Amino acid sequence: MSQDAGPSPQHDSLEERVEDAEPLSVESGLEALRSSSEFRGPVEPLDDVEANEHIALFYESREEQFSAVVPFVRQGLERGERVMYVLEEHEEDEVIAALSEAGIDVDTAVDSGALTFHGIDETYLRTGAFDPDEMLEFYGEALAAATAEYPALRITADTRWILDDQTTIEDFMAYESRVNDLFRGEDCIALCQYDREAFPSAVLTDIVRTHPHLIYDGTLCHNFYYTPPREYFEPDEPTRDVNRMLGTLVDRTEAKVELNETIEELAESNERLKRFAYIASHDLQEPLRMISSYLQLLENRYGEDLDDEAEEYIDFAVDGADRMREMVDGLLEYSRIDMQDADFEPVDCDAVLEDVVTDLQLRIEESDAAIVVEELPAVVGDANQLEQLFSNLVSNAIKYSGEGPPRVEVSAERQGDRAVFSVADNGIGIESEYVDQIFEVFNRLHSNDEYRGTGIGLALCRKIVRHHGGDIWVDSELGAGTTFYFTLPRATA
Repeated sequence: MSQDAGPSPQHDSLEERVEDAEPLSVESGLEALRSSSEFRGPVEPLDDVEANEHIALFYESREEQFSAVVPFVRQGLERGERVMYVLEEHEEDEVIAALSEAGIDVDTAVDSGALTFHGIDETYLRTGAFDPDEMLEFYGEALAAATAEYPALRITADTRWILDDQTTIEDFMAYESRVNDLFRGEDCIALCQYDREAFPSAVLTDIVRTHPHLIYDGTLCHNFYYTPPREYFEPDEPTRDVNRMLGTLVDRTEAKVELNETIEELAESNERLKRFAYIASHDLQEPLRMISSYLQLLENRYGEDLDDEAEEYIDFAVDGADRMREMVDGLLEYSRIDMQDADFEPVDCDAVLEDVVTDLQLRIEESDAAIVVEELPAVVGDANQLEQLFSNLVSNAIKYSGEGPPRVEVSAERQGDRAVFSVADNGIGIESEYVDQIFEVFNRLHSNDEYRGTGIGLALCRKIVRHHGGDIWVDSELGAGTTFYFTLPRATA
């Protein structure tokens, strides 16, 4: 099973890679999980945390196991490190399949020596029984060989072998203490795999206490219960452990109180900002109406005395005031979303779309648009806000239709307790580099001469969807159309 380390396919640049590589650390290991599509759980930041590069993975299924192991291995290969995988012999095919399905070229990595597989019999049980000295010698030689050719050594190992009749958990924990000394200050990181269903609770307790970082249930966190193995075996450890536990409780309680106070302050600040936006938007409307009215009155009364240039200036000013009023109206609608009560009720989306199409009938006829609406599910929400949402998306589809007649298709799929709606068009599309910007307030992709607007419509859509506890996103191809997707809670029958 063991794969001998052969020459790297980039052997001529190994020295440069070793010299330029960033030091391997716990943060590096966490980076793999943060950037992984397989690992869905939160990753706790490690600010001001001093600990060795040692992570324990507790898993209850193969999916949970590989969701952490695969990105850990892949990152090591991408960084040009040597990755050592210790596993049960009968599981090699399953492990290789999981790595391959995640896009890792296992054959190339093995042939180059970057990825090596090792069995329990040639590592932990080399002498037929667990011998800490033998194992430390093995890892010491592996570390020296790896760092002579690669920037770092990355190890992940299945640990179910310690449940054999000859190995004691005390021996293994003592060994763990010496491993920490071996790897301390070296470019090496280890991910130990523990099958929670296989280990007794008493053993799991010891494992928890002797690993500074834990992965469990899709979450990676700093271990508050960590006890450095060297301290773990000292006579006064029970007293030290009590002090540590009490200190942890105090620290966590103080942190929770501080967090709650911060949340309350942010909520109050947010409420003040919302009220300010509402009041400012509301109070700006009257001055803008006055500007437009007096400019038009000036034109009507003195029109015969004004030359063409003066008429043009007045038109510019009126148009600017009108556009400003439209923006203020949009801001007012935007600020009202959070000001309204969240007492939602069942909403018939078919009826909502019928009202939207009726209100847009003139624009539909003028543009010769085809609006196709499939049967839609009922949802829980605010009918007026949802009408705004659909109206903005359908009217945008008509506006940005390009030269041909617009075609807008509205449909929905049921996914559990949610409904995923889509509003698709055959319009001009959106360049991929801008799809993340279109939901920002006042962020417009076109000038007002090309397409008139305020830059608030899609921001309003996102706020309405989020107010209903949903998500909104877009899929678009330039010149081939755009589809907006959003989720809403379904109404129960």
